[in-house]
Amino acid sequence: MANHMVKSVFIYCCFLFISFNAFAQAKSDSSQRLEEIVVKGYETNSSLLALPASVSKLNKAALQFTSAQSLVPAFNTVAGVRLEERSPGSYRLSIRGSLLRSPFGVRNVKLYLDDFILTDAGGNTYLNLLDANMISGAEIIKGPAGSYYGGGTGGAVLLNTTNAGEGDSSSFSFALTGGRFGTVIQNASYQKQLSTISIQVMQGHTQADGYRIHSGLRKDNIMLSVKLKNSEKSQSDFLLLLADLFYKTPGGLTQAQLLANPRQSRPATAVLPSAIEQRASIRNQTLLLGYSNQYALNENWKIVSSLTTSITGFANPFITNFEKRNEGNVGIRNKLVYETNRKIPLQWTSGVEVQRGNYRIDSSGNNRGVSDGNKVSDRIIAAQQFVFTQVSLNPIPILNFQGGISLNGFDYSLERTKGLPVSGEKKINFNPQALPRIALSIHPIEKLTIYAQWVKGYSSPTVAEIRPSAGGIFEGLQAEYGWNKEVGVKMSGLRNRLFLSAVLFQFELKDAIVRQVNSAGAEYFINAGSVSQKGLELESNWVLIRPNKSWFSNWVWRQSYTRNRFEFVQYTLGVNNYSGNALTGVPKEMYASTIQAEFFSKLYLNASYNRLGKTPLNDANTFFAEGYELWQIKIGLRMNHKKFKSNIYLIGDNITNRAYSLGNDINAFGGRFYNPAATRNLQIGYSIQF
Repeated sequence: MANHMVKSVFIYCCFLFISFNAFAQAKSDSSQRLEEIVVKGYETNSSLLALPASVSKLNKAALQFTSAQSLVPAFNTVAGVRLEERSPGSYRLSIRGSLLRSPFGVRNVKLYLDDFILTDAGGNTYLNLLDANMISGAEIIKGPAGSYYGGGTGGAVLLNTTNAGEGDSSSFSFALTGGRFGTVIQNASYQKQLSTISIQVMQGHTQADGYRIHSGLRKDNIMLSVKLKNSEKSQSDFLLLLADLFYKTPGGLTQAQLLANPRQSRPATAVLPSAIEQRASIRNQTLLLGYSNQYALNENWKIVSSLTTSITGFANPFITNFEKRNEGNVGIRNKLVYETNRKIPLQWTSGVEVQRGNYRIDSSGNNRGVSDGNKVSDRIIAAQQFVFTQVSLNPIPILNFQGGISLNGFDYSLERTKGLPVSGEKKINFNPQALPRIALSIHPIEKLTIYAQWVKGYSSPTVAEIRPSAGGIFEGLQAEYGWNKEVGVKMSGLRNRLFLSAVLFQFELKDAIVRQVNSAGAEYFINAGSVSQKGLELESNWVLIRPNKSWFSNWVWRQSYTRNRFEFVQYTLGVNNYSGNALTGVPKEMYASTIQAEFFSKLYLNASYNRLGKTPLNDANTFFAEGYELWQIKIGLRMNHKKFKSNIYLIGDNITNRAYSLGNDINAFGGRFYNPAATRNLQIGYSIQF
């Protein structure tokens, strides 16, 4: 591990030395530059350089850098972020160690799509419902962001759909990709842009047999986005998403099973059937609707309101049980924004967000993929709401101040409507929490920002943690909370061709929520005392062009490096004392490097290298996943014809044929930690746009 760290730091030092010397020799200013990156985080709409927070942004090109179907490769180039896929379709997202609570899905991270709330009232987000081709950009806010986005100790992710163009126009695009392991990806999109309205319809289909036995996937999406300019002062957006997702879950393997046959699914034991016998899988059918309106009261004041509602049908036959959920969610977010650039630039934003969720959850035994009829049913109503206010001002040109606070409330109502033990309605209320954030940045010289921020994080248990799939009720589970402190430096230089950022943070988390698994394989959650999370995150983006070489028209080199020291400070479980152990599921080191090159303005090459350090798999730190290195590549040819554009490409994933696991089961009973990822995978695709 020490050698890897020295190697990574050495690469960064060489990168800086080469870049500064190379551009010191450049006399021409005709090279391509990095466009100023503007972020929406904390509603500032400011440059990434000036924002006093740790935020990373991915544009559409970065999201599709080496994949035609998945957000995983792009997210994993961001420092401090891990997006995992244990089997095709089974996503889980970790920002600065928040994976501890997520056996699958996305918890403890707040997600928005444009102005619409993707995270439901129960604290869960179905990120895997989205088609990667429908997303035009992502902003990842690292660390607690409760002063503006509500409870959560992991962070927030702001996703964007395709932006409307200018003037009257229309376009149609179609893409088809196929490859190993039965992979077929098809996308179509139609956009009509008029002076006052933009309509876009996107359709996607993905299917794959998977590398492992019993790991097939099928996903279908339709998204309708309408943007309407009502007047000079008003704009409305409408969103409709229909998603039908089905994937098989092969289950975790022991190390011996992994070595014997990594393609096998979880086999039967003396007391439990196999994943195939139980037809272990997940089916999710969701309808999401959203409406938002932005109205300018005058040149300084505006109101932004949004309504999001969704209905989900969810079924999960597992090895030991069968869970069905019917979920209904509604969320409202309103904010009032004041902005002025007179004398002292000032922005003041205040608002409220309210969510309600109504869930009927049935649990029973699983008889070869069919409920055995021994059912318990629970009705859960989840409610969360918060009010927030934030001010951002520049009292002097070299100083930027942001301060904000939110008051958060969470409560659940639970009632067992069928099965034992019979109980009346139970209320679980968490005391209202005030979550402040103070951030300050200075700009001693142009293109250099030094910032610090201090923020409280808080996260109540999700519905899936209070009422896990096996059917128990854990009403004694407490919310986790803590204070995050960080300092960072951002710099842009070399005629805007180089962007660097570095951040040091320390997050002291109390009552951390940790996943456990019993002998039957059923999960449950406990509070694990205190956790200390200290880390270093580095990111760089460098553009290099050789103007005298027309055949070499573009070269972009991006790097990220993460060094973590996450550990349990005080944690006892029965007679076991895990204090001082490394935090489960979090690697100590991550490094990513990508190269984007273009030749003759037609031929392009995208290459990605990702290294992950050794990762503890259980709280006792007796099992570890070995580190690995992963190479991915995309080669393509773009052509402009008289009436259309086309793009043919070849994608290579895991081109060195490395054996690794892209997502392990943490604290798995019986040592079934490992979910082997696919070996070398080649895909070829073609897209056309009219």
